[in-house]
Amino acid sequence: MDAGGGTGVKIGILSREYPPLTHVGGIATYSAAAAGLLARNGHEIHVVCNGPKAEILSQDRITVHRVPMGKHPFPPGRIFYPYRAWYRRHLPHYLEALTWARTASAYLAALPGLSGFDAWEFPETSGEGAFFPPSCGGRPDGRHPRLVCRVHTGWMDAYADNFLERRLLLNLQRKACLRADLLVSPSHYMAGDYLRKTLRVGREAVVSRNPLRLWEQPIDWGSKRASHLLYVGRVEHRKGLQVLLRALDSLGEEGRGLHLRVVGHMHRPTRDLDAECIRDLERHRAEKGLADATGYTLEYAGPCEHALMHRHYDWAGVLVLPSLMENYPYAALEGLSRGCFLLGSQVGGIPEIIDRPARGMLFPAENSAMLAGKIRECKLRDREIPESMRDVSSAIQAEFAPEACAMRLLETYGTKHSAGDRG
Repeated sequence: MDAGGGTGVKIGILSREYPPLTHVGGIATYSAAAAGLLARNGHEIHVVCNGPKAEILSQDRITVHRVPMGKHPFPPGRIFYPYRAWYRRHLPHYLEALTWARTASAYLAALPGLSGFDAWEFPETSGEGAFFPPSCGGRPDGRHPRLVCRVHTGWMDAYADNFLERRLLLNLQRKACLRADLLVSPSHYMAGDYLRKTLRVGREAVVSRNPLRLWEQPIDWGSKRASHLLYVGRVEHRKGLQVLLRALDSLGEEGRGLHLRVVGHMHRPTRDLDAECIRDLERHRAEKGLADATGYTLEYAGPCEHALMHRHYDWAGVLVLPSLMENYPYAALEGLSRGCFLLGSQVGGIPEIIDRPARGMLFPAENSAMLAGKIRECKLRDREIPESMRDVSSAIQAEFAPEACAMRLLETYGTKHSAGDRG
């Protein structure tokens, strides 16, 4: 595959979660960042995603194919009718993942005109590329597009409540990995332990960092304090907000002067642990609202669109990532790009990001006592920490500059560099 000859490359992205209609978390963030970055560099980009109605539209020089979910592929035959209610009740996530994988495959196989692609990528959520039609998007010269599976998801234990559903989802993921020509992951953790031990895929994966959408606004260094603590993420158990609240509670009067700001969605919970996490935050908010409240200050700022997130990062001196499980979190890189010192749990890809003392400090997951000690250290360096982050911020912004990210993506696809390198 080649981007030479004065033309750009043609890339397809199969991503159920694609903004703005179905934006859910980091994988949708990846799909939007990759598609937008490549389109702005002059390449032809198609995104096939889930949507409420069938339509093909152009958004920001990207061709978006919205595909409504088909019917659940229940086993045929009357003998299975009594079991359908059981399937719906006990395997809801698997049924959705399987249905979307089959729906997308049928769409790609049937739609005329989807040809001439250099590569198709499926940013792995729950096996969306498991049934990718092998002949889809072939080139006039007879070459098939390169199929790239970017392995992101590593928290099936938190996604599905029963063992059978977890195994079915993992098998669907595994099938997508085996179908691909190339496996890619943003972190060594996902490319290593998760791929080999959890998915049992005996193939090597290339580590290629996800692109990062940076902000053009200059950093407001004057607002930063290490006593300004920021949590970015959904209010749910696996993100570990309850660990951070326990750590701050344990500081007692030592916490006076600390201000925690929570930014993220508080969705209606579907699991008991998530409901408990939400109740815990609401209880703390009520207690902190009392006139005789002591210790730290708590603020829930709600969700925030990406274009405005720089305001929260610029206010914060310290970004806390207390996750119980994690992949390669965007929030950590975004925080570093805006000069935030990181306090992160030793899970998933977080240690790969906090890989040197200048970037932050690690603590064992769920260990609120250790986290409290790290927060105490940061408070003592209230103005010193932000000043020390200037060089770190500059280095991250250089690493994730648009041209550098576009080059990494196209090298992953096996194409030449960017449209600007033609000639």
